[in-house]
Amino acid sequence: MGRNICAIRKELGLSKVEFCLQLGISRVTLDLIEQGRDNVKLSTLDQLARAVGKEPWELLR
Repeated sequence: MGRNICAIRKELGLSKVEFCLQLGISRVTLDLIEQGRDNVKLSTLDQLARAVGKEPWELLR
């Protein structure tokens, strides 16, 4: 999932800082998510999906 989020974020041309500000999460949290080292809550997964215009299940592929 982390790789998918990172790839989508880059496709959208968003830096980590821009993406974090949009989501209201810390850069450390985003780093952990993108590295696959954080357990993401369903609410955060939903928030991430909405931010990139995807369905939550699409991030899990």
